Amino acid sequence: MYHRIFPISVVFATASLLLTACTDSKINSSDIPEITQSIFVVPESYYGNPYESKRYHPSDEFFVNVNEKIKICGIYSLDGNYISSEESTPYYNTHRWLIDNKDVNASTVYQSFDKAGIHKVTFETVDHIGDTIRTDATIYVNTPSTVSLQTPANNYNQVDGKNENGLELLWNVSGIDPWETSFCTIYASYDKDSVWSAPLGDTYCSEGVNLLGELDLYIDEKGDSINHDMESSTIYWAVEASIKNGRGSVEHAFSEIFSFSTKLHNSENSIIEIPVACQFDQYPEKSSLNGAIISATGDTLFRISNAKANTVIREELQPQSNIKIVVCDSIRTEFGCDSMMVDLAPSTKTTTDTLFLRDKVKPNMVPVETVVQTNSALRFFIFDNGAGVNASKIQAFANNDSLQTKFENHILSIPNTCKKECNLVIRAEDYARNKAPNVYWKIKVNGTETKITGPFSKTEE
Repeated sequence: MYHRIFPISVVFATASLLLTACTDSKINSSDIPEITQSIFVVPESYYGNPYESKRYHPSDEFFVNVNEKIKICGIYSLDGNYISSEESTPYYNTHRWLIDNKDVNASTVYQSFDKAGIHKVTFETVDHIGDTIRTDATIYVNTPSTVSLQTPANNYNQVDGKNENGLELLWNVSGIDPWETSFCTIYASYDKDSVWSAPLGDTYCSEGVNLLGELDLYIDEKGDSINHDMESSTIYWAVEASIKNGRGSVEHAFSEIFSFSTKLHNSENSIIEIPVACQFDQYPEKSSLNGAIISATGDTLFRISNAKANTVIREELQPQSNIKIVVCDSIRTEFGCDSMMVDLAPSTKTTTDTLFLRDKVKPNMVPVETVVQTNSALRFFIFDNGAGVNASKIQAFANNDSLQTKFENHILSIPNTCKKECNLVIRAEDYARNKAPNVYWKIKVNGTETKITGPFSKTEE
C-alpha cells in the first residue's frame, strides 16, 4: 500500500475583539491587543508549538491519508504574533471543536479518519468579553493510491519481436480521489536495474499505451550479439503515477516491475532456465545439486547433476505441458528438495521462479567425551549438515552463569567451572535460524574426574 503524507495546516478568517482587563487595573483602548486564531494540523508524534516549525503553515484546507494520526491544534495570536497555550488562557472563556458537527472540548484534537472523504472542521472560541470567533475548514482524507500492472502478464514470453501490430500495455491506478488529478509515466528497459531511469513518456492514468516498433534486442548488455534462434529478448517495464491534490502537492505511486519476452525466431523448441538457491547458504560452493526434469507421462527429459547452489540450470526441450522439475542437495541433506510444475510453449524461453532449498533441521550435539579430567574443558560436537552452525549464536550457561565458548571444526569447548553438580545449558542456532533442542546436561565433579550425562528435557528439571 502506498502512503502519502502532506505537511498541512489551516488558517482561518480572523476576528478582532476588544478584551476586558485581565486584572483589576484600568486598560486604555490603545493598550488592548488584537487577538486572532488559527488552526495547525501536524502529525500526532509532533512535539512543540507547530508555528515554530517551518514545515507547517496555515491554510484553509488540508489533506491527510486514511488512518493517518494527526493533531489539530487551535493557536492564538496577539497583534499578529503567535502565543503559546499558556499565554493565551487569559484571553478566552471557552473554546471547542466541531468535527463533522460533533463537539470536542479541547484545545488540541487527536484525530484519524478510517475512510476516505471530505470532513468539516470548526474551531469556535468565546473570548473574555463574550464575543464568539468561529472558523471553518475542510479536511480531505485521501485514499491510498496503488498502481498495478495488468497486460501483458508478468513473465509473458510469447510476444512477437517484430511487433508489427504493436503491443498493448495496460495498468490500473486506484485511489484517485475527486479532488485529485493524476498522470502516469511509463518506463521500460532491456536491463532490469535501469528501468526507473528509462521513461518512455507520459499519458493519462486511465488509458493504456500501444508499444510500437521492433522489440528484439540484437546486442545484449555486454555488447554480444544475440542469436534469436536460441535466445529471446526480455523487456522490463513499470508505471509511476503522479497524483496532485487541491493544494498542488504531488505524491507518487510506483508499480512493481514486470517483464515480457519475445519468441524465438527459427526454433520450435523451448528453452527453460531454472534459478536454484539454498536459502541462508554460507557455502554454496560446497553444494551438489541433483535432480531431474520429468514429463507429464513420467519420462525423464533431463538429469540435473553436480550443480552448485545459487546457479541457473538451462536446457532446450520440446514444447509440452505439466513438466515437473525436482532439485535436491545430495551433500548437505538438511536442505532437502524443492519442485515445481511448468508449461513450455513453442518457440519460447521460460525463466521459472527460483527453486529455494530450505534447511529446516535443527542443529544437534553430543559430548566428545562423557568423562573428562576436571581441569579440562567440556567439549561437544555440534552437527549441522545444512546452512551451518552460526558461531555468533552459541551460548553456554552453568547454573544460569554465562560461560565463555570456543567453536572450531564443529567442536564447542567450554571451561569446566563446576565445583560439584551443575546443570549445563547450551544454546546453538544455524544460519537458517533453526535452534538446537531446548535441553540441559548434568555435570558432576568427583575429585579429578568430571562426568557429563544427558541430555535431559526442561520438564525433567
